Amino acid sequence: MKDGRILPQRSPYQDRFQEFLEEFKQYEKKYLIEKAQNEFLDAFSKWLKTRKLEDKLEAIRKGMQLEAIDATFSLKTIFPLK
Repeated sequence: MKDGRILPQRSPYQDRFQEFLEEFKQYEKKYLIEKAQNEFLDAFSKWLKTRKLEDKLEAIRKGMQLEAIDATFSLKTIFPLK
């Protein structure tokens, strides 16, 4: 009871659903990071083969996207600023 009002009790299903949502968010983040990693590695590999400027720029773009969602990735270690 709060302020004279009876509050509804949470059901075990609500708690389990909240757990499910948290697990899903973690899975989704992991999936998005892995997808971005694969896209970056594909672009980086292509640039290593061709050494074309447009391929390098694409690899940098993909690296920046990965860096935005994965705090453990640093594009500067691969393409250091001069």
